[in-house]
Amino acid sequence: MTSKIDSFQPKRMRYRILFGFLMAALLAGIDACGGGSSSAPPVSVTVTAGASSVPVNGQVVFSATVVNSSNQSVTWAVKGGSANGTIDASGLYSAPAQVPSPAQVTVTATPQADASVSGQASITITIAVTVSPASAIVQTLNTTSFTATVQGSTNQSVNWEVNGIQGGSISLGTISVGGVYQAPESVPANASSGQTMTVTVEAVPQANASVSASATVTITSPNQLAQNLPIELGTSGGNINDVDTTECAGGTLGSLVAVGSTQYILSNNHVLADEDAGTIGDAIIQPSLIDTINPCFSAGANTVAHLSEFINLEEANPPADAAIAEVVTSPASVDSTGGIIELGDSAPDDVPTNEAPASTILPVTSLVPNSTAVAKSGRSTGLTCSTIEATDVSVQIQYTHGLGGASFNVTYTDQIAVNGGTFSAAGDSGSLIVSQAGAQPIALLYGGSDTETVGAPVQTALTALDNLLNPSAPPNLTFVGSATRNAVAGCTSSGTDAFNATAPAQTPTAAPSAAEFSKATAAANQNASQLMSEHPALLAVGVAPSLDRPTRAAVVLFLRKGQPLVRPIPHNVAGVPTRVIAVDSIAKSGLLDQQTTESFVKSAGPPPAANPTAQQLAAAKTVNDKYAPSLMKQPGILGVGVTSSLDNPSEAAIMIFVEEGKPHNPIPLELDGIRVRVKSTSKFRTFGWGHPKPHSYR
Repeated sequence: MTSKIDSFQPKRMRYRILFGFLMAALLAGIDACGGGSSSAPPVSVTVTAGASSVPVNGQVVFSATVVNSSNQSVTWAVKGGSANGTIDASGLYSAPAQVPSPAQVTVTATPQADASVSGQASITITIAVTVSPASAIVQTLNTTSFTATVQGSTNQSVNWEVNGIQGGSISLGTISVGGVYQAPESVPANASSGQTMTVTVEAVPQANASVSASATVTITSPNQLAQNLPIELGTSGGNINDVDTTECAGGTLGSLVAVGSTQYILSNNHVLADEDAGTIGDAIIQPSLIDTINPCFSAGANTVAHLSEFINLEEANPPADAAIAEVVTSPASVDSTGGIIELGDSAPDDVPTNEAPASTILPVTSLVPNSTAVAKSGRSTGLTCSTIEATDVSVQIQYTHGLGGASFNVTYTDQIAVNGGTFSAAGDSGSLIVSQAGAQPIALLYGGSDTETVGAPVQTALTALDNLLNPSAPPNLTFVGSATRNAVAGCTSSGTDAFNATAPAQTPTAAPSAAEFSKATAAANQNASQLMSEHPALLAVGVAPSLDRPTRAAVVLFLRKGQPLVRPIPHNVAGVPTRVIAVDSIAKSGLLDQQTTESFVKSAGPPPAANPTAQQLAAAKTVNDKYAPSLMKQPGILGVGVTSSLDNPSEAAIMIFVEEGKPHNPIPLELDGIRVRVKSTSKFRTFGWGHPKPHSYR
């Protein structure tokens, strides 16, 4: 018979087999968790391109990173073959000579560690353009030609730009469709640095506007050049000793004055007398040391005059920054007619002639801020045109006693400010500012800021110099020139410099806040009905930015043009400044919403030329004289003078120049019944700042 033990043997066998399967499965699981050997992780590769696009015939580097392998070697390839470019073993891709279709090509990298995988990246092939020459030096109003070559396209046409403006502009120079660049009348200047600047000529292919090529143009004026004797004025010049171990300096020999038959060059102390460091008899040379063939050395320069007198800047209350130098007559060194470069009354082929100014001085009392048009011809920017911004200006200027000497400040009063930081630049100090209408002398330029040029009234300068020449009997210095003159042609010819020659700058430096608009809107809403009942000429009331106070919103009063006023327009409504716009008619009357007001303001165009009366300007001068001394002592205030209002061009105003970005005390909307205008600017300086050594422009 069969025993029990024997009957269980088949079951034991089944258990052993099952146990074996379980152990195998367990061991396999342990191995999968890293407890034993397994197959290597898969190899992969990532590819990156050094750029998203490359021009035809251009090159760019691709890189590959192999993952899960110590072998980083790859095999490079370009999909589509050589028509799409080539790539070498290092990953340097070379684009084809023509843009393929499609323009986007793919580059692949195959790891040598595993040829079954690959990575890829795409790059777009673009056309290429080159401009020749890559740089040029062009004198004002002269021309030079540029050519553009487009690679990778049959379309060779390009659009030419100057500083991003297609066709260029009057202030930067223009360029024709054929690539002929004509320099502007004046050398462009960077207002913030006070230095002249280069411009960029750019060619943009019509086949692909996303690519371009450019050339740099340096514009020079004839005023900078060394001249044969006798020289014209408005030219580069200065004291032969205006040099030290680290730098040299120069400015402008501005104009010609005379006592009897003795002629003198008129310029600044800081140009002719080295900021009080000069000595009577010093040689005055043309060009200045900064413009000689070997800068800071006088070789090649001509001695054209000798320092005669200068107003000492370090004495109390100097009236002007001025000096004179007696002209060398043997050989004849200066044009005895007093000719100033490009200040003439004619402009053949748009190139102004050289001519002396009028001999009669335009009185300061006849100047109308934001209306009187002026011009100057100076060493750095050449001929420029603008408008008087303010008169009777108090301003503080910093000097040094000679190059590198101790610094000191001078506060001038009754000065002239000219609108625009680009009216002059470093090196234009000493230039004569004249009226555009008749070339009558007005002021002697000596400094400025990023928004203004400042000068001393020429009559003030000549009177002070007269007293130095002969204290007991002033010899009466006068300008050399005819009694009357025609207009300065360069300010109206088709080649004129582009800085708007008659209208004041209107670009606000800051915009009113929402709170300002809210305050002005509330004032307009509460007072519109009363204003319209009191002023029959008032057609509509709205809210827009003030031009006199750029950070403020104003209540805008639209008046019917030509209709007389029953009573004066208020300068403010509930503490909000008013802005007056004269219109022939208006599409909607009454209280306007902000959007409608903005539309009407835009359609009305820029404010008309300022036209305050002589009586208003005289009243403003009285107020200015009263408050300027105390205002000049306040923090953040750089200058105070008499101007016209931009919010109401028929009124005079007090101009207060505040330092940009610096805090200042609250400034009232009016002083003794005269509107107060505020303008933000940089510190006023003589034009000797911001230029790297060894050259320094006066």
